[in-house]
Amino acid sequence: MIPVGAALLTREASRAIDRAAIDAGVPGVILMENAGRGAADALLARFGDRLGRVVIVGGTGQNGGDAWVIARRLIAHGVRSRAWLAGARDRVEGDARINLRALEAVGGAAEELGEGGAAEALEGATLIVDGLFGTGLDRPIEGWRRALVEAMAASDAPVVALDLPSGIDADTGAVLGAVAPAAMTVTFAAHKRGLWQGAGRAAAGDVVCVDIGVPPPPAHDRLLSLSDAARGLPARRWDAHKGTAGHVLVLGGSAGKTGAARLSARGALRGGAGLVTIAIDAAGQAGLDAAVLEVMTAPLGDDPEADARALAEGKGACVLGPGFGLAADRRALALALARSLPTPTVLDADALTALADVGLEALQGAPRRVLTPHPGEAGRLLGVSAAEVQADRYAAAAAIAERSGQVAVLKGAGTIVAEPGRLAVCPLGHPALGVAGTGDVLAGAIAAALAAGGPAFEAACAAVLLHAHAGELAARADRGLLASEVADRLPDALHAARLTR
Repeated sequence: MIPVGAALLTREASRAIDRAAIDAGVPGVILMENAGRGAADALLARFGDRLGRVVIVGGTGQNGGDAWVIARRLIAHGVRSRAWLAGARDRVEGDARINLRALEAVGGAAEELGEGGAAEALEGATLIVDGLFGTGLDRPIEGWRRALVEAMAASDAPVVALDLPSGIDADTGAVLGAVAPAAMTVTFAAHKRGLWQGAGRAAAGDVVCVDIGVPPPPAHDRLLSLSDAARGLPARRWDAHKGTAGHVLVLGGSAGKTGAARLSARGALRGGAGLVTIAIDAAGQAGLDAAVLEVMTAPLGDDPEADARALAEGKGACVLGPGFGLAADRRALALALARSLPTPTVLDADALTALADVGLEALQGAPRRVLTPHPGEAGRLLGVSAAEVQADRYAAAAAIAERSGQVAVLKGAGTIVAEPGRLAVCPLGHPALGVAGTGDVLAGAIAAALAAGGPAFEAACAAVLLHAHAGELAARADRGLLASEVADRLPDALHAARLTR
């Protein structure tokens, strides 16, 4: 279970926890003892059947110190591990040195491991504890240490990583040279950013956060939990009706491109809106069918901007962009509406492409907006490639929020919700969500949450969580999911969220 509002830390913020505790009078050796004990308990609980030959690999730094505590704690439980020090003993200092001596005091030992020793160290392992680098790694692994990491990755034994899998950047989740994927990562005090994005998420396995005896920092940046969705969407009054449940206006669809608008409408209805209207030009309206019987339609006539503004009056929220069209006149209209609609609005798809023509700064001072780019759209908004966005998704989401002055939802595995000064990460989701239309459903769900009246950031977080969990509920395999099926499981996701409170 991921803790509610769990703090999500950078490398420097993680170090600051230890510094603050030590400066306040908590000895560092106690923090290390608590970390190692928590990791040992997690290891024993999960891998009690893999203790035949436990191999512990520790570095010369503080992450190695955590490993020596684990080795000592295992001895106390009757488990004799094979511990290896990746480096020279005279380089081990401070609290790590204290714990290395403590291991020896109870009859254990850590043998020095150097170049060419990986095969011997890992031979016959039934479980590997990776205490090489932790959060301290800030450059690519090279030389014989890289070979050691690659040997751990190639082993048939499951790996338990301490704080972070070796080779993962604590801030971004990028691979620094090589990585040893873990079956379980035991992280200390608070979650690290790198565990929840990209390669870091894939390499972390199951993530367990253990208490080290000091309070976590304020959760300005945090890891969401499903229960946050229930807080973001409080229960309706018993006398609620469609007029009080929020009316969403979907501005999308053009000739031959009505499916995206219909999916957004379906997402809004399943997300809790009492009423949904699709506003569309005459050419697009001719293509609308009765696939969603509950949706109303309204025309955009000869002055579509004025018509759209009039329709938006009194609505709880709008969605602008799904299937809207990218012809010059449609781009100009989308940009004008993105700036001027008086109603809280989700900007998606073609609206984001139009916004990229003029820059995110055009939204500064606009009414509440939630931007929902995928990495390609985020790249266009920021003037970089999608690969650059994916290399540091936190920085990209924060930049979109800062430059626009609005809420950004950077979609993908580990969707990030950001507004100026804070961000949150959704830990839920499923590979099957990678299919056309799921983003349109999400846009509608966010609009429904906005129409319920909450702040834009919290509304976006709630909808992102429900959408991700709906995907988990609807998926039967890692592919083959339909976007409409995700929409239809949104009520089940909300029910599950309320059960977690």
